[in-house]
Amino acid sequence: MTKPAPLMSAQEFADRARVIVETMQGHAAHRAIDLLTNDVLRGLGYGEGIDIFEAMVGHWHDADAPYPHGGPCPDCEREAVSRVAA
Repeated sequence: MTKPAPLMSAQEFADRARVIVETMQGHAAHRAIDLLTNDVLRGLGYGEGIDIFEAMVGHWHDADAPYPHGGPCPDCEREAVSRVAA
């Protein structure tokens, strides 16, 4: 389990979210909000669940990935093709 992050106030969360949406766009903004929210949840003791979430969605946070993603998950598609081939 990951170590809980220090708690932030609701105002700090809102301020940081506001900066993200004012200075970023598209996939970068989505990723930043995800990471900010993950920090809050870790601070509340949900680190193990966040580790599970991040392990599953890490490929969605590739810097060069378009946002919003216009089709099926590339990793899921590769896995489906290999299952059919097996």
